[in-house]
Amino acid sequence: MLKRHLTQFVSLILLHSSWGPQAKWFCNPVLSCHSCWLSWFACPIGVFVHYSGYHLFPLLALGTVLLIGVIAGRLFCGWICPFGFIQDMLHKIKTPEITPPKWMFSIKYFILVITVFLIPWFLGEETLYTFCRICPSSALQVTVPNLFIAGFGTISTTNMVKLLFLVFILAAVVFSSRFFCKVFCPIGALMAPLNHFSFWKVGPPKKNCVSCGKCDKGCPADVHPSERFAEGEPANRALDCIVCHDCKTLCPRK
Repeated sequence: MLKRHLTQFVSLILLHSSWGPQAKWFCNPVLSCHSCWLSWFACPIGVFVHYSGYHLFPLLALGTVLLIGVIAGRLFCGWICPFGFIQDMLHKIKTPEITPPKWMFSIKYFILVITVFLIPWFLGEETLYTFCRICPSSALQVTVPNLFIAGFGTISTTNMVKLLFLVFILAAVVFSSRFFCKVFCPIGALMAPLNHFSFWKVGPPKKNCVSCGKCDKGCPADVHPSERFAEGEPANRALDCIVCHDCKTLCPRK
């Protein structure tokens, strides 16, 4: 896990280290707002909202995301996503573990379809009801720095809603690992079906499983990898698996 967290930290720094040059034509399938002054790449959700608002098809953006998903599934969620790293770090605070009911895991799919595609399609990009208006990553990277520069007396109702949602998410992930990823993340919803087809595999133990349950207890996405291992399937065939490999790290059979 240390190797993964170090990779996440380095990714956080590198993705937000632009001193001027940027590559906003490339959609990096992680939650990182491209309105941030230091971001190198575009956020696919922001691009999809923009294109939907103008009734255009984001061929390059969607193709890039799907290609990465077919190759690696949700590997970027577990190893590259800056907001995922923040969630992982906050969850290290010692508190009782709360697991949301499984039906809540479907909410992110409705968020993807409704707030990323349908609402901007019918109401335009500038509507206040798209995901970008409540995005917690945007709140951290753009809203909060702007408020420090302009003064908190300039805060608008829209920004207040975004900040309140950010506070809710940051509090929730302390008690429930990757709560935002499991319940709200539209990028996770977009990439999840690609776990079924990706070339990347988190395979079962090479030796017989001893059913110790360590992989289930250590899984940040609550996908119960032991159930798939028992069937000889890769753990990351589960929709919500973030391909973190923590189950293999914790496995006594490696």
